[in-house]
Amino acid sequence: MISIKNAKKTYRMGDEEIKALDDVTFDVKQGEFIAIIGPSGSGKSTLLHTIGGLDSLDNGSITVDGDDLAVLKDRDLARYRNKTVGFIFQNFNLQSRYTALDNVELGLIFAGMPKKERKEKARAALEKVGLADRVSHKPTELSGGQQQRVSIARAMVNSPKVILADEPTGNLDSKSGEKIIELLHDLQQKMNVTILVVTHDDRIAHKADRILRILDGKIVEDVTNGKKEAVKEYTD
Repeated sequence: MISIKNAKKTYRMGDEEIKALDDVTFDVKQGEFIAIIGPSGSGKSTLLHTIGGLDSLDNGSITVDGDDLAVLKDRDLARYRNKTVGFIFQNFNLQSRYTALDNVELGLIFAGMPKKERKEKARAALEKVGLADRVSHKPTELSGGQQQRVSIARAMVNSPKVILADEPTGNLDSKSGEKIIELLHDLQQKMNVTILVVTHDDRIAHKADRILRILDGKIVEDVTNGKKEAVKEYTD
């Protein structure tokens, strides 16, 4: 599903050169749930953003479901972000003046879906995340956990093949965070969607099929078994 080869990305901060990604190479299978862990500034979010087509590499390649992101034109890249991947952010990124239903509909509007069909799909997505009774509520009328569930509904409404989540439990209390983790795991199991989660939450890492640990832009550990040991080493 995803193939990353020799990915490099460098930023400049004044006179300092920061290697956000330093020759990163790995593959992801269809339906895998991968937790990406590491300290702040290690390159986790940069990796997620380049996979999502929100940022580009300096060198190397990223191929997702047959699309080489480096050669996609702007229109094709927009299509890729709209249909192939779904995004979940730590700060929810919901439009405050819109209802939950409106927020979930937005991606379908950009996809050119007729109004009646997109409302039906948006309602169905909200039902799947347990918010059938909150479709008319605005973000300010929802708890943090409910807002994140709206963002998950928005991410999944177009039936993406890949969901990219950046610290999805970072702004939630432990109980709400646990519900979000279970919801993501349920999506993986029922929809066979590929999920990559950048996280500091060891509960997500324990649920993942595989853990990638990043340090200074490099993958220093790729664990598919013995997840508890890997998490313990990180959290210690």
